[in-house]
Amino acid sequence: MSRSRPGRALTITFVSGLGLVLILGLVFSIANGSRQITTNAIGLHHADETLRAATVVRAQLGLAVHLTVIDRAFGTYSGEAIALSASEAESALNDMKVGLVALESEGLAGGNDVKVMAEMFEGTATDIIHLVETSDSDDAQILAKTLDEEFGMLVPQLESLRDERAVSVAAADAFLGRIGNIVRFLVAFLVPAAVIFIYRALLVRQQRQAELERRLESERQLSQAREEFIANASHELRTPLTGIMGFAILLAEDPALSESESASELLNLIISESDDLSRMVEDLLTTGRLDAGALHFLFEDIEMCDEVAEVIEPLARSGATINVGCDPGAVRADRLRVNQVIRNLLSNARKYGGPNIEVGGRVEGRTYLCWVSDDGPGIPSEVADRLFQRFLHQGQGTAMPGSVGLGLSIVQALLEGMGGSITHTRTDGKTTFAFRLPLVLDLDTHGPTPPPLVIHPTGEESTATASLSSHVQGSEAPLAQPQA
Repeated sequence: MSRSRPGRALTITFVSGLGLVLILGLVFSIANGSRQITTNAIGLHHADETLRAATVVRAQLGLAVHLTVIDRAFGTYSGEAIALSASEAESALNDMKVGLVALESEGLAGGNDVKVMAEMFEGTATDIIHLVETSDSDDAQILAKTLDEEFGMLVPQLESLRDERAVSVAAADAFLGRIGNIVRFLVAFLVPAAVIFIYRALLVRQQRQAELERRLESERQLSQAREEFIANASHELRTPLTGIMGFAILLAEDPALSESESASELLNLIISESDDLSRMVEDLLTTGRLDAGALHFLFEDIEMCDEVAEVIEPLARSGATINVGCDPGAVRADRLRVNQVIRNLLSNARKYGGPNIEVGGRVEGRTYLCWVSDDGPGIPSEVADRLFQRFLHQGQGTAMPGSVGLGLSIVQALLEGMGGSITHTRTDGKTTFAFRLPLVLDLDTHGPTPPPLVIHPTGEESTATASLSSHVQGSEAPLAQPQA
């Protein structure tokens, strides 16, 4: 398909160009033929007019000379008739001069021979007019014979010019006739062909559009089915997971079992794995809701120290070592989604980071900055720019083993939905993810400010100021390692 489309486009372009050249050639040919007909017709007209004028001059002067001879022989008087003939001859002579000038201006005078003969004929005719006006019949009769001879030489030249123009007009007319036949043939052939071509193109386009609509509908149904499956599967999985995790926590709190090292280790393993599986199920459910546009946020005022403590508590119970130091700060966000963001970032740090995990937070400007850092190996450079994309892959597998590649994309979507943002950096051997959320505008409505939260690796809490903030410099601190 990708190869046929450029070839088809090239063919259409070539045919269109050829048709345009053909149309331009026909238009030029018609214009040129019309111009030739017009030019030759004008030359034919001037040649006819010149020949007619020369014939009138000869006839009128012959009549005038004949009348003068009769008057002298019989003593009659034909002065008025002679004057009229002379006047007509003089007028026709002027017409002949105009015709010759027009022929000469158009390059149709036929050379110097026609010009010389015309001048001789004109001079003789002028002399005869003068003689008949003075009643000099003898000299007029002699010049009349000379005028006949000159007329006999001039007429063939003018007739030759006239015939040449007539032939040229006929040839141009025949050429236009052939062009007209070609145009009629093309119209009779191309118009139906164009109609068929356009109809076929429209039909193909409609078929492609219908096929595209069918594919889009199939994709929509497939996407809807996938979303419904993810939502249903997530709901179905959450129910037994909640029970497993709850019973494991109850067993872990049993003094009798806590004294057994092996039982405590197994319970911690169950709690940890259940928490990870619960997080994956929650990510799948959130992804389905995001795709369906059905993810809603319930905004309320949240104390970030409380949320951090709530997320870390089950992790600390399962044996995780996390250093926490958070300054107090209330944000306007969705409590469930903030909890999900922190849990995903901590789960990533536990799975793919180093052994030393730190969580910190402080108020900066009109936002609360919270970060999760670890001393792991960091994120490969080839995927660092694509961390927040779905199903992040490195080569043939996900960027990190055991990951479905949704965690960070969900974190980013949740934070953006709550008006926040997330960044990632790798500095001083530490990988850090840092996110921001907008603070509550009116802090006075929340009562007295709680003390800073510090959780030591032993799990004990204190109100001492956390030392972790000194490890993260600047307003933002991101992570450097592909996360689930």
